Order: sequence, then C-alpha cells, then structure tokens
Amino acid sequence: MVCTAITKKYLMKYSHNLQILIEMYKFVSQIFCLSINKKNIRMKLKFISLSLTLILASCAIVKTLNLYSIDDDKEMGRQMYAQIANAKSDFPLLDSARNVAAYAHINRIMNAILNSGVVAHRNDFDWTVKIIDSDVLNAFAVPGGKLYFYTGLIKYLDNEAQLAGVMAHEIAHVAARHSTQQMTKQLGSQYITSLILGENPNQYLAIAGQLANGLGGLAFSRTDEYEADALAVQYLSRTEYNPLGVAGFFEKIINETGSAEQSKLQTFMSTHPSSADRVRKIREAWVANGSKTGNDFKERYQQFKNSLPK
Repeated sequence: MVCTAITKKYLMKYSHNLQILIEMYKFVSQIFCLSINKKNIRMKLKFISLSLTLILASCAIVKTLNLYSIDDDKEMGRQMYAQIANAKSDFPLLDSARNVAAYAHINRIMNAILNSGVVAHRNDFDWTVKIIDSDVLNAFAVPGGKLYFYTGLIKYLDNEAQLAGVMAHEIAHVAARHSTQQMTKQLGSQYITSLILGENPNQYLAIAGQLANGLGGLAFSRTDEYEADALAVQYLSRTEYNPLGVAGFFEKIINETGSAEQSKLQTFMSTHPSSADRVRKIREAWVANGSKTGNDFKERYQQFKNSLPK
C-alpha cells in the first residue's frame, strides 16, 4: 500500500496525459509494488524510472507527450537561471544595471512579441531576457521563459526585424515546451527521478549547456525547429515587425558561405536543418499568415548595437 501511494503520487505529479498515466501506473504498480519499506523507496523509484523509460521508448505518442507540468518548466527555468548567473566563465552576462540602454532595447523587442496576443503561456511563464557578452553567433532559451542572446549574434544581424525573428523563434520553443518534450522523449523519466532525489545539483547547468549548444540528447528535432519558425512568423505577423525577419538570419547564413564569419557558424549549422529549406518554409508560413509587410527598424537597431560594449 505504501508503494502504491508513492508510485501514484509521483506518476500523477509528473505525467499529464491521462491514458498514458493509467497504463504507466498499472504496469509499474503490478511489477514493482509487491513489497516495500521505507528503506528501499529510492531503489523502487529508480526501477520506476527505468520502467517508464522503456514504456516511453515504445509509445508512438512520445513525440508530443510531456511528463513535466507548467510548474515544472518554471521551476527548472528558475534553477537554470540561477546556475547560469553563477557560471560567469561560461556565460558572462551583461549587467543590466550598467547596460541600461541595451536592456531597454532587447526588453522592448521581447515585450512586443509577447504582446502579439498569440504566444502560448504568455502569462504562465516568467519571461526574462539576458545578454551574454561573447562573440558567439547564437541565442537559446530554457524552460519557463528565460531567453539568452549573445552579443556576437546581436552585432552580426542587420536590423531589428531579424533579431525579433530569432527571438520569436526562441520564444516559440518555450511556448511549445519543446525542451521538456525532448527530455521526456530522450531521457524518459530518469531526470524526473533524479530531480526528486536531488542526486545531481549541477544537472540544471548541464541541461542549459545542451540547450545553448543544440547538442546531445536535448537538441531540438527538425520538426521542433520548423514549428518554432512557423510560430515565429505567426507572432511577428501581429506586430509592427516584418515577419520575414524570421528568415533574415538564415538568408544571411546562406550569403556568408566562404566568408570570415563562416567558422563561427559551424556549430549552429551542424545542429540545425538546412538554412535554404528553412527560408522556403518560412516564406510559406508568411503567405499562410497573410503576407503582411512590416518594418525592419534598421536605424533603431544600430542604436541598440551602439549601446553594447565594444
């Protein structure tokens, strides 16, 4: 009875698809809850983790199943946010108090997208954006609404619509909850059990590193990337920005072939779908959303770039 209660508690907390929950609960309870005492709860939880991982590996629904709740996303984001802030050598964040103008620009862009009226979980997550002072051409987001943009990327882009396109794409990953879907798909329930038991206090930073670099088991799938692009176009189509700014970064990549910037793009290009293919699909999404024209805000963007450290 104790085992049944514990199993039910954790499965109910971390699984949100009722049918899958019922099958998981029945399966795990029958196999592992024959006998238990308080001393082997940890072992039983690990057995449960392995069982759920095997179940998930065989389920077609795993592509959309997410074992994490909205609150889990938020808590995970808070933990990552804190650990990234402390990992100054890996993530040299710009101090918002000393870079007021730069943060005013990037927060304005973020708020314009969030206020488009079509971002899922707009009011559920604690949306925050930070600037990382490094010449890396990248941006990433972690669960719960924490966004990170490298100065290298900001300086590389030509106008504000392009940056808004990249930001809308990262917001879409968070809103669609791609990170925790990937954790469910690639890692099953082992992260959940580890989080419950507190076995690895640095795991949040490791997860953030994988999300930042698009590497390892948490790299977004091709489908995730295409969905985030399409959602980004939808967001920008309801703002003052040119929605084709979503394609701007990829068009710039295509034009950079053989240039001095090419080496900086190698990691990005190795972990993302073809830029040309993405541009084509982004244009299709633009047409589907009404082919709206908007502004690039090139001069205003130059002011943003000028506000960054040299």
